[in-house]
Amino acid sequence: MPSGTAPAAPSPPCLPEPDHPVRSAADVLALADRLFQWADARTWAGPDPYDGLTGPLGRLAVHRVLRQGLLQAVKRSPADLRPALGIRPLRTATATGFATGACARLSAFPVWHERALRLGRWTAAEQLSGRYAGLWRYEFDVQTRWSYYPASVPNLVATTFCADGCLDAGTLGDEAVRTLARGLLEHLHNGAFFTYTPTSGVLVHNANLMGAALAARLARTTPLPTGLADRLAGAARRAVEVSLAGQRPDGSWPYGPGPRLDWVDGFHTGYVLLRLDQATRLLGMDVRTPLERGVDHYLRHLFDGPLPRYFADTRTRRDPNNDATAVRMAAWAAERGFTGTDFARETLAAVMDRYPGLGTGTGTSRRNRALWESPRWSAAPLLDALTALHDVLPG
Repeated sequence: MPSGTAPAAPSPPCLPEPDHPVRSAADVLALADRLFQWADARTWAGPDPYDGLTGPLGRLAVHRVLRQGLLQAVKRSPADLRPALGIRPLRTATATGFATGACARLSAFPVWHERALRLGRWTAAEQLSGRYAGLWRYEFDVQTRWSYYPASVPNLVATTFCADGCLDAGTLGDEAVRTLARGLLEHLHNGAFFTYTPTSGVLVHNANLMGAALAARLARTTPLPTGLADRLAGAARRAVEVSLAGQRPDGSWPYGPGPRLDWVDGFHTGYVLLRLDQATRLLGMDVRTPLERGVDHYLRHLFDGPLPRYFADTRTRRDPNNDATAVRMAAWAAERGFTGTDFARETLAAVMDRYPGLGTGTGTSRRNRALWESPRWSAAPLLDALTALHDVLPG
């Protein structure tokens, strides 16, 4: 089935409840398998927090304020407005790309290897041709407080998740990799840092470091011409330096510079730390001190015990992407020696406790259920977190 609209299917739990506490790698693997089967039964199609402009009404919202108002109304409504607005389930390349990398991590198991290849082929087929050849996009228009990017335009977040997944699974040929590398430099880099979209000049730290990590990976691990690889490595190094300069004295990174982008949240901070670590290890840059300061702030201010916070030093708030990223980061912190594996187990348990009866119509699971059942916003990041956690737990 091509990407885009797909028929809806029954909605089993997005966070399946285990029969006993999750303690071992085998327990996590069982959870990951159940989650994969849930998403795969729906062909990885579903709602998305940012799909509010895909229905007929979205095409009439020609002004920025109208677009943002409609998108936020759909995203934040306690009831799912999508059926009434004609918004159909989507399969996004970002979701399948993210899930591809999660599956590839378990490629020693034949069933997971097959899953990675299948999702990786789906994702590779969505690589753009034409003007923005080699890159990936969201399948819906997005209006944020700082930017508008239509579905026809690639963005760095989609490109990074899709490219990483395809590279992990080996579903991009050499020419596709070269096209990706050229497109990344030509359209998503402005000479100083990586940009969210080709038309944006705004520095967004998590996106910039995603671009740096992807550029470093392409430069160091793929068979590119020497000149192209050197350009990628240089761009990645400069981008890292830009975001290092943006770290605050308390160790945090805001979403971006300036008062309009000065918030600090959990999942974007997680992306910053993970991609900073990936990029600099590939580039041979010593960032131990800023990385340790960033991890210290993240663990102190974006968790309440093992329970993830959405914004720094605020009351906790449920968000499946933020919660899944917290599990992913707890696994990474254990792998890199910042915490022990007990914290990762406790974080997963706290996240699972946040969603009792999800998909069963009980408890609080009806409140904007579409948000919790989004492949891109929930299933794919949680699958990534679970497979990463599997690799750091014993047995």
